[in-house]
Amino acid sequence: MSDDRIIINFKTSSSSFDLGFVTDVGKIRKMNQDFLGVSDSIFIVADGMGGHRGGETASKIAVKKLFDKKRYSTVQSFRDQVIEANTAVRAEAETNSELEGMGTTLCGITMVEPSSGNAEKLAIANIGDSRIYLLSQGQFSQVTEDHSLVEEMRREGKITEQEAENHPHRNIITRALGIDVDASVDCWELPIHKDDRFLLCTDGLSNEVSAEEIRHTLETVDSPQEAAEQLVSLANTNGGNDNITVLIVDVKEGEVSTTPSIVSSISRSIPPQSSSTSFSSTSRSLGNRVEGVTEWQTTPENIRKLIITALVMLLIIGVFIGRYARDNYFVSFEQVGDTSIENSQILLYQGRTNSILWFDPTIEERRPILGRDLDERTIEEIIQKPQFETLEEASQYLDALQEEITEKQNEN
Repeated sequence: MSDDRIIINFKTSSSSFDLGFVTDVGKIRKMNQDFLGVSDSIFIVADGMGGHRGGETASKIAVKKLFDKKRYSTVQSFRDQVIEANTAVRAEAETNSELEGMGTTLCGITMVEPSSGNAEKLAIANIGDSRIYLLSQGQFSQVTEDHSLVEEMRREGKITEQEAENHPHRNIITRALGIDVDASVDCWELPIHKDDRFLLCTDGLSNEVSAEEIRHTLETVDSPQEAAEQLVSLANTNGGNDNITVLIVDVKEGEVSTTPSIVSSISRSIPPQSSSTSFSSTSRSLGNRVEGVTEWQTTPENIRKLIITALVMLLIIGVFIGRYARDNYFVSFEQVGDTSIENSQILLYQGRTNSILWFDPTIEERRPILGRDLDERTIEEIIQKPQFETLEEASQYLDALQEEITEKQNEN
């Protein structure tokens, strides 16, 4: 077990949970980029990625950020802190060029006050392809949905479940902390049922050990620590190709239920709370005033002025939006029908990765580079749509990519 990759932060001698946890470097990797954290009511697992030091730094920053708070009162407050973790990872990367492009998955559960009723509940958070499983009243389910290229293809019916398990690009994720300014995090609430058993793990476990083997272990090994150790041992026996982190959370206290906790597969994302700006009137105009607001006289002249003012404001806003929408460049795979990543061409776009009003990104340049020319790390990087402030920076990025491909071809 890599003790330096764990946060243990218990404040009381009693807890509503029994825990078992292990993080292991595996058989192939030289360093452990996973990180986990446990406390009386917060349980987090993260799988870092990005360069020599980037992955281990990203996962550590993210998990530690979740433990800045001792407890979360709502699902929204839990989600907000995950967003803060995203900001923290990005901020660290901006201060150190060696950490550029680092990111991390994160999945976690925490006890929160209920949104209704008197019983406490659990909040779930997930981004990336680390997983949360639940064994409840004899029923076993994967609580989270993987944010990965292969899983999206499976959900869309483009590949079968068996094809997904053996797909060469199953490790390419579509969401992670530290990559985008606005991280899309799945968050929702579950009731706490006595004797429920949760498993949080990185893909070092789920890629090596089948769901059936995981279920059997959770059902037959009573001790959460022994179960965690056995699962890690299975992953290493089956190859140990990645870091392996397992965290088992057994619910000791909660509602006694004769029915399992059911997790639906519908979207569980909680949008950010809308922010509004409050304007207080400080008008000192003379006339008929009520609480500082001058009474509006609906004369033709006033209406004409209002229309002109509104049109001018719309024009100014349109200019600013247009400038913002176009003042950016990014690189991405061309999306044509069902064309696979391997056969997709790399394009240089001007604009934002997401359309803003009627301002869609436009193709600035095509390069003779296909997905099959790239290694897995670079494919993952392109899927995240790297952005650049100038056309020159974006072109230099593609030039370097082409040079790297040419060198590899010459070596072969």
